[in-house]
Formats: sequence, C-alpha cells, structure tokens
Amino acid sequence: MREHIGHLREANKVDLTIINAENAAGGFGLTPQIAEDLFDLGAEVLTTGNHVWDKRELIDYLNSAPAGSHDRARRVLRPANLQPGLPGHGVYEGTTAGGVDYAVVDLMAASS
Repeated sequence: MREHIGHLREANKVDLTIINAENAAGGFGLTPQIAEDLFDLGAEVLTTGNHVWDKRELIDYLNSAPAGSHDRARRVLRPANLQPGLPGHGVYEGTTAGGVDYAVVDLMAASS
C-alpha cells in the first residue's frame, strides 16, 4: 500500500481516502502508530471492526480527541452499532480539500 497509494490517489484524482484498518497490526486490531502511518500516507478516515480493541493502547488514542474535533484520533472509527459508552466514535463528518462535505459511518454486521 505504501508503494502505490500516492500515485493511485493522484492518477485517479481521489478526493477522499477511507482505509479499513481492521487488523492492520499483524492481523490483530490497530495501534496508534499504524493509524498515524496510514494518515501520513494520505488517509482521511480509518474504519475498524470487531477487533478494534485487540490493541488496548488504541483506547487512549481514541479518547485523546474531543467529539467535535478533526484530529487524526477522531478520524479513527469503531463500529457505530457497538454498545453505547465504548471509547471512540462510529461516525465522522468532514470536508474534502475541494470543499465537499462528507460523512463516514462505520457499521458492523452480525455473522451467522
């Protein structure tokens, strides 16, 4: 991904990059450092899933950004349909560099 994301974004005139970072930490969740690396590569929003809590250090990272901020930590989403009161947020609203408003909702489906 590191090798291709930049030129793919440029060649395709991508305005918004959302990366599913679920299990980016060697198959087990996401760490704050990996989240920062993905933002450095050009991601605007990161989504996760049921393994969001596999790396406990992510909890402090998610809690470090106020609800209304656009900080990187605020742009890491956990599934919105998890039980209330968990760290993080399931929805992020932002504006692209070109001025287009957007919203990203992270939802997790039940498996059978």
